[in-house]
Amino acid sequence: MTPAIDGALLALDERPLDTVHGRFQAHRFHNLTTGQPAVAVATGDLTGRSPLLARVHSSCITSEVYGACDCDCAEQLDAALAAIAVAGRGVLFYLTQEGRGAGFAAKARDRMLVQASGNRLTTFEAYSQLGLWRDQRSYDEVAAACRLLGVRAPLRLLTNNPEKLATLRDAGVAVAGHLPLAVHASPYSRHYLDAKSRSGHLLASAGGDAAQLPEPVRRLAPRRLRGVPGVFRIASYLIPLRAPAPTWFRLHLYLDVARAREHVVLTHGTPRRAGAAPLVHVQHDVLLERFPLRRPRRARVWARARAAIARQGAGCVLFLGERETSQAASLALLARHLPRRGARWLGPTNDAVVTGLLREGVKLSPAAS
Repeated sequence: MTPAIDGALLALDERPLDTVHGRFQAHRFHNLTTGQPAVAVATGDLTGRSPLLARVHSSCITSEVYGACDCDCAEQLDAALAAIAVAGRGVLFYLTQEGRGAGFAAKARDRMLVQASGNRLTTFEAYSQLGLWRDQRSYDEVAAACRLLGVRAPLRLLTNNPEKLATLRDAGVAVAGHLPLAVHASPYSRHYLDAKSRSGHLLASAGGDAAQLPEPVRRLAPRRLRGVPGVFRIASYLIPLRAPAPTWFRLHLYLDVARAREHVVLTHGTPRRAGAAPLVHVQHDVLLERFPLRRPRRARVWARARAAIARQGAGCVLFLGERETSQAASLALLARHLPRRGARWLGPTNDAVVTGLLREGVKLSPAAS
């Protein structure tokens, strides 16, 4: 794919993507209006006239990057790629539209409200309380990407959401029906999947007992942080991560308004009161590593790190963007969750992070290998 543009969508390049389901081509795009990336992961001839198997997938950082198991997003991504691989021809459009298009901060506050209600609120009711539409996603990128990729056939969608078909048609995408994606519920995803089922998604009622939160979650009002200029605390809620057995972490979301940057810190246990020194880790989110790759280098590092934190019983993780470096503000936020008496650094070695935390007064020592 050569650089080209259609409306606000700029086609950048393409590269091979070696997944557990086979080899695909990842076509990368940039939206000039939103400033966000998009990806089309494809295999086979996209230019034929017969209906093309397709998935239109909105990003879910919590499941695809952090490893959360309280939704079905990562499983749908995996199942869609598997189905396309079996068909031998198809495309998955990956759109960076967190929180059903409302953004990650809205998603985090939604989860916080649901948990603070004791799961009496559904995710859709929480959005209403926040003054947000239940679904703010746009699919103009799909229509533009189809034109840039030379897709002329109608799409046969892999989806459980009938509303998506009409919304895509309204965006100018030809649709030739859909196929469901069956994903099994777990005790951690039952509330979420039941809410989707009641809202019209083609899912069977999850049933069974839901996992109970290990500690209370309160509805927090945004507040400015002392000592960290221009940074606000936005949300705090519990998130079950595969570690590999489901383990509860707490997600803390901060907004740096000066840099228009969100910061996520995950904590496990209570580091300030833990008997053993908490483990500290910094992890980068790389867009193409959100897919189920055959050799996911960074994802494996993160899997080992969260497993070590779960074994230790206390830990703290800072997430950074793909090319982001650790800034003083992000390290100050990380340090707020660590005891001054000491923490243990989980590699790989990062002198900037270690030096920055030492400046924040956190005594670091290397973790045992």
